[in-house]
Amino acid sequence: MQNSTIKKIHRRKLIFFLGLLFFFILSLLFIKNLLVSFLLAFVGFFLLNPVVDLLERRGLSRTWSAVVPFFVFCLICWISVQLFLPLLVAQFESLKTEYPRYLSGFEKVLVDFKSWVSRLTDSTYAEHIAAHIQQYLQSAAQNTFRDLPEVISNSLTILLLAPFLTFFMLIDGRKWVRTILSLVPNSFFELALNLNYQIITQMGGFVRARLLETFIVGFVIWVGLVLINFPYALILSVIAGLLNLIPYIGPFIGAAPAFLIAMASPDRSTNFALLSLVYISAQIIDIAIIVPLVVAKIVDLHPVTVVLSVIVGSQLMGVLGMIISIPVASVMKVTFQSLYAHLTEFRK
Repeated sequence: MQNSTIKKIHRRKLIFFLGLLFFFILSLLFIKNLLVSFLLAFVGFFLLNPVVDLLERRGLSRTWSAVVPFFVFCLICWISVQLFLPLLVAQFESLKTEYPRYLSGFEKVLVDFKSWVSRLTDSTYAEHIAAHIQQYLQSAAQNTFRDLPEVISNSLTILLLAPFLTFFMLIDGRKWVRTILSLVPNSFFELALNLNYQIITQMGGFVRARLLETFIVGFVIWVGLVLINFPYALILSVIAGLLNLIPYIGPFIGAAPAFLIAMASPDRSTNFALLSLVYISAQIIDIAIIVPLVVAKIVDLHPVTVVLSVIVGSQLMGVLGMIISIPVASVMKVTFQSLYAHLTEFRK
């Protein structure tokens, strides 16, 4: 009778825990800006938590251990914004003004493209392809400039909410974890505790490594574009650095805007060899140094798993899904491995 009562209690705790987890996931997916805010908060948490733990081990209270690095990090972000935001806005405004000229230049490229394709296939088919490309570029530009106010509004909401969540995760994160673990049935408590440790350790290393990778790749491209006097260097380096987070195809997508601008430039003065050298140099540094030494050992995933994860992420959430697909796949792998090991040992 007592065993039956205990099993019922364990079953209710498990159902309540799973229901709470399901509700949290639904909230992230359907409440506007909440998912991105939480993702940025987790990034901030994983970035600052080692420093917070170090200060706490040195004798500071948890609150002050969180306040000091959080304040320093916010100060660095504020200084960076003051330095680079005006330049970024100026380059974007210049691009918005010059876009008709680039579109006109790209139309000349399409004329050459139609002539080249017509030699290989039917001229009607070539015109059809060129018309689709031109329509896509016009639509993309119009949507970008039209949606910019909404993007800025959403970004401000996220930038206000994400630091707030990060700060309280640094201070009360352990209490939240203990509360959640208290809901886990005793038979799964050791598994949940082990999973929490593995996920926190692995994701912390992964986030810090990818942030370092993004910064180095973006910086190398920015310096290279400035040296060859290429326009919109800051915008293009930010795009390339962020899209480099997408495995395999990210570097190509990140380089595409620069080559489109070079092709559409009215004066056609860009040296494509130098432009290619800038992006290839960044990728050589990334592939030969950063990935082997920093990233590869943290998330042990098969290349096929990586590709499938990126495809699924892109179908579900677009570019954001492609960026977060690898850490999500890694967490799922760790979870399934631990769960399988737990069930196997339980049966023995």
